[in-house]
Amino acid sequence: PAFSKLQDVHWKLMMERAVRKRILHLAPDVVVSVHPMMNSVPVVSCQKISARTNRHIPMFTVVTDLGSAHSSWFDKGVEKLFVASENLRQLAQDRKKVPTEKLVMSGLPIRHDFALQAEKLGDRFSQQGKDYQRTIRETLNIDSGLGKTVLVMGGGEGVGSLSN
Repeated sequence: PAFSKLQDVHWKLMMERAVRKRILHLAPDVVVSVHPMMNSVPVVSCQKISARTNRHIPMFTVVTDLGSAHSSWFDKGVEKLFVASENLRQLAQDRKKVPTEKLVMSGLPIRHDFALQAEKLGDRFSQQGKDYQRTIRETLNIDSGLGKTVLVMGGGEGVGSLSN
């Protein structure tokens, strides 16, 4: 907690004015954060803009982690905090005392293209699903005779070098 507070004060001192100027320049209707390092500073910036201009700019955070998350994701100054799991909702309340009425259980947002592909696939065990999988494998030049295909991805927690 001590490091988190020191980090928060440092960010606000070093970045808040620049973030506020950028928000004023862009004149958004709403500010949405999808990164843990961009919550506490924009919250303060939006509050200062609202106080000085009488123009309310709501601040929302969409936590893009699923099971656990760094405490910098959670700022009780946001208007709404969208989380993907019960565990994250509890972390937000325990770590940063985010009020229940500000928390929205929304699941993880996904790119629309993924949803479209899931619709096209349908039941992956049906003949239609198997035909669709074969078409996609051919399009991506994936040899069906090789067995299973594994997609390896890395995220914010870090997984080392994927090329090795």
